[in-house]
Amino acid sequence: MQMDTGATSKDTAAGKRKTKKKVPATAMAKKAAKPSVRKIDSTAKETRRRAPVYKLTIPVDDEDRDLFNELWMGTWGDVIVSMDRKTTVPSVGFTDLVSPRASISLVDTVQLFEVRISTKEASGLVWPLHVYGFIATRDSVDFKRNIIFEREKDDCQIVISIKVLVTGRNFEISHGYRVFPCPSVDLKVSGAGQSEDQELIYVACPFRNTQPPDSSLFTSVYTNKISALDLTFGHIVGSVEASVSMKVIHGPWLDGFRGSFAARTASINDMTVWLLEIGDNNGLPLADDGTIKLQRHVVCAELKRREYLEVSVSAYGVGGQRFDDGLHFTPQERGKLEGTLNVDSCEIEVTVTWSLIKYC
Repeated sequence: MQMDTGATSKDTAAGKRKTKKKVPATAMAKKAAKPSVRKIDSTAKETRRRAPVYKLTIPVDDEDRDLFNELWMGTWGDVIVSMDRKTTVPSVGFTDLVSPRASISLVDTVQLFEVRISTKEASGLVWPLHVYGFIATRDSVDFKRNIIFEREKDDCQIVISIKVLVTGRNFEISHGYRVFPCPSVDLKVSGAGQSEDQELIYVACPFRNTQPPDSSLFTSVYTNKISALDLTFGHIVGSVEASVSMKVIHGPWLDGFRGSFAARTASINDMTVWLLEIGDNNGLPLADDGTIKLQRHVVCAELKRREYLEVSVSAYGVGGQRFDDGLHFTPQERGKLEGTLNVDSCEIEVTVTWSLIKYC
């Protein structure tokens, strides 16, 4: 190439500076961003503050039942037809949605962590209790019942001690509780005959909270003359819905090992959503294709601050053997993310499917 003899070395240097390629700031940001799926760093210390905790005590009585049912049917009767109808809205229904819709968005959600019951001395009830009935919520996504716990009289839940967990670990929940939830509870204690059954507690009222600006923890204590029901929820702001599935892709689950699979949201990371518990001699419940039969699979996670959803496994064997592994998934508006958990030689593929939420 022939150089212009009139050009000075200074001009040449200036030209080189002008033609130097600039790296866009967005590209630099992407390069510095954490991967969407990553292994948990067991050495890292959690520095964030704990989520605020609120506790509300709410007296309930039989009059609430008729009043709530009358108001709900008066408003939504044409939609639900009957108060006994169960939700038909599937979880993560918009994972493939590309173009936005007005009613599909980030929303505040309410995520159940645990349910506990206790009795008062005056109740005359003797432990263990044989409990049946249902615990459900209604919300503005679907005004029908979203079942949390449901047992018939001939299949009671045996509650062996005061304030024992009656759901969360043991029962599948169809989806996160979304937007303005209303608890709906009807629990009874089974007697020797139908006439000897006793009503434990009935709840039918809107969920009360303080509309917190940040994700927070709530315990609502519903009380009547003989018992109390504690519902512990997380109010998760600006969240998406996530469905977790797992499949064994290599090696067997260790023989005789107990264990658990769990999920946590970063914004309320001191509370656990139990996906599956494996007891003594139960083994890992598997479908024919190796898919793990989880007891619960839907959680909600905060998207606003690019938080993480943690999915983990712990396995315990005789002689103190223990294996722990976990993944952090960066919440997405749609699509799927995959990662792998390892329990010794057992390799488990974890798929998290994301979706925005429909609201009314």
